Amino acid sequence: MLAEPVSGEIVTVLPPGDALLPQRKGGRALDRVAQLTALMVELVFEGRTVDELAYRKSLEARAPASVKALANDLACYAEFCARKRGPGLPANEARVVAYLEDCEARKLRPATVSRRLASLAVAHGLIGVPSPTAGVVVRDALRGMRRRMGVRQRQAGPLRFGEGIGIEAAKGFTLSALLEVCWGKVSGLRDAALLSLGYDAGLRVSELVSIDCGHITPLDDGAGVLEVPRSKTDQEGRGAEAWLSPDTMRRISLWQAEASITSGPLFRRIATIRTKARGQRRAIQLDELAWNAPIDRERMAAQPARSAAVTYMIGDDALTPAAVRMIIKRTARRAAEEGVVGLMGEELDAAIAALSTHSLRVGLTQDLFATGEDAGPIAQALRWTSTATALRYGRKLAPSSNATARMLGRVRGVQQ
Repeated sequence: MLAEPVSGEIVTVLPPGDALLPQRKGGRALDRVAQLTALMVELVFEGRTVDELAYRKSLEARAPASVKALANDLACYAEFCARKRGPGLPANEARVVAYLEDCEARKLRPATVSRRLASLAVAHGLIGVPSPTAGVVVRDALRGMRRRMGVRQRQAGPLRFGEGIGIEAAKGFTLSALLEVCWGKVSGLRDAALLSLGYDAGLRVSELVSIDCGHITPLDDGAGVLEVPRSKTDQEGRGAEAWLSPDTMRRISLWQAEASITSGPLFRRIATIRTKARGQRRAIQLDELAWNAPIDRERMAAQPARSAAVTYMIGDDALTPAAVRMIIKRTARRAAEEGVVGLMGEELDAAIAALSTHSLRVGLTQDLFATGEDAGPIAQALRWTSTATALRYGRKLAPSSNATARMLGRVRGVQQ
């Protein structure tokens, strides 16, 4: 006989090192160096060899993300060679043009194809032969592809701040909307700190998941300074610094206190185990069983009442870029379900699909343009080597904040 279930929920947080997190389902991440090595062996003709010293030093000079891109690009070329049955490495100009035409037929974007050609050039350098990608025919073929398809790149959906910074409120998903639905439980504290910090510093996802507790220095006014030891445009590790708002520092402090994190990676995986409430039950007697029922003494024993419980286990390792992407999309979906964002149906699905790990960086860039900042200071603040990327990120807002807009606003802005 079941008694009334016990109300309330027991919450336990196991700090890093106190519990072994369950293994993720699915296969392990690919060893990109091994994949790249296998591809080179597969593609290189007999009689040609890879310069081992050049190969090793080439990989040492590249960031892990660059090695991954190189492996992905050569995998695409290897698949083309398997389908078309022809030379791999070295290739001639005609072969490369055929590969370009195949990429265009598969509707790959010009920016992607340009990167694939750059990877082919690297592969030819590793076997000590000139790259055919620099040939006139190849350049003309790529130029024709760009003319037919256009070179405008898709941009991640921006996560702008939202209301409260003196500019027109952004439509759709905003940082403020996502923070509103980051509940007070352990994962909510982590996600709020991650989103808030990612926006303030305009971080790339590789920079975000690499943050160590020692990289953050509190200031006397409640704000903080984040050290960015290495980035995409700073592979030699000269380092840079970014300012963090008092609100972000407060969220980081709440997350660290709840998760008992004082050193090591700041943003970590959390495993959650939930146990349902259960009322008290007396022991089951033998004469209460059906004549053919199996006898299980453990299941027949009396059971005490049990409250609902949830256990949060904090991992030792940093989040992966894939986990950050999932957090952004999951939180956006929750914001829509709770009515914080007025999107539904196909419009909602498209808006969530547009969000990526780059959305916070794009959102900050657009907010800076909207407040009248120039491309130069924006590029400096977000650690770009030129203003071209900043202008591309803010292209939808730049026309309303450039010199022409400011002048015309003064001269023609007054209605007669």
